[in-house]
Amino acid sequence: MQFTAALIALSATSAAAFAPATFGRVTTNLDANIVDTIAALEGPGQVWGAEGIAVGKEESDFRGSDGFGLFAARLASTGVADTLKGDGPFTVFAPTDTAVIAFEKSNGEMTADVIKYCVVEGKLSASAVSSQPLVSLAGPSLVYSRKFRKDFVNDAIIGEKTFGPFADFPTGVDCDNGIVHSVGIALDPTFAVINAETGLSGAR
Repeated sequence: MQFTAALIALSATSAAAFAPATFGRVTTNLDANIVDTIAALEGPGQVWGAEGIAVGKEESDFRGSDGFGLFAARLASTGVADTLKGDGPFTVFAPTDTAVIAFEKSNGEMTADVIKYCVVEGKLSASAVSSQPLVSLAGPSLVYSRKFRKDFVNDAIIGEKTFGPFADFPTGVDCDNGIVHSVGIALDPTFAVINAETGLSGAR
């Protein structure tokens, strides 16, 4: 009887050893839509650069992480957020705060058409951007190119690396209704106009 009980216990232990592992629930960005994800997303690490010298910092010292709060605010103020809370799926090329500030210094506050130009229908991974149509919600297509061993959409790098050991630009951030790729240059609809006038297009 004792021998039989021992065999049963051994069999149970062996079965448990080969059973699929179970893990606690992992929270990911798939718990949120695109708008909420962008609002909470942490951007790439930034260094002081030449500005640091005046405040006693090395140019390569960490200054902080960029964010996407300004783009999230423009989504809300233009009403595009309502669209991006829909079923989708959508792919958003989200500019960092630094990129939004640079764009608005030259062009004024981002409009709904500018925001929509940063969005294409469908869920495109970074590797799929090169081979799929990039028709924006604003109408004109984005232009993919490969140069300097980097992938570009218009003049913005996809998967851009940062200086030193700090976090890179987030790419391929999955959401409930799409995916987000961050960019360091805000996509400008006039890029499409210039390319149309010069005979270029979004074709691969």
